[in-house]
Amino acid sequence: MRALSGRTWITPKKSLMLGIVIIGAATTPLSHAQNVVVYPAKGQSQAKQGQDRYACHSWAVQQSGYDPSRSNSQPPPSNGANPVRGAARGAAVGAVGGAIGGNAGKGAAIGAATGAVVGGARRRNEARQQQSAASQQSGLYNRAFGTCMQGRGYSVG
Repeated sequence: MRALSGRTWITPKKSLMLGIVIIGAATTPLSHAQNVVVYPAKGQSQAKQGQDRYACHSWAVQQSGYDPSRSNSQPPPSNGANPVRGAARGAAVGAVGGAIGGNAGKGAAIGAATGAVVGGARRRNEARQQQSAASQQSGLYNRAFGTCMQGRGYSVG
C-alpha cells in the first residue's frame, strides 16, 4: 500500500493478489451420504442380502432422486457464478471508471479484485445451497433404503 496525501491506496498488483486469494478460499466440499447399517435378522443368505440391497437401493433412488453411487463423481452444477469471470467483468468496468478518473490501470485492478470477491461470494453461496440439498436428499435416500430393508426382514441401525 502507499499513502498519498493521508489516504491509503491498494496497488493494482496487491488488489489482484487479494482477488486470487479470495478465489482459492471459495471452494467447499460436498458431504457424502451416510451408510445404513443392516443386519440379516431372519438368517438371510449372502445372495439374498445382495438381491435385497440392490432392490432397496433402486427403490430408494427412485423415491429420493439421489444415487450415492453416482453423486461423488459428478461435478456440482453451476449457475455461472465464477470468480475469474467476475474478475474479468470487474476489470472491464473498473478500466472504464478509471479512464474517466484518469487512471485506467488502477481502476481495472480494483475492479478485478471487486469482481473476484463478488464472484467468489456467489460461488460459496451456491456451494452451500448444493450441499444442503445433497444432505437432504441423502437423508431421504437413507430413510427409504432403511425402511425397505426393514420391510424385508432386516434389522436396521
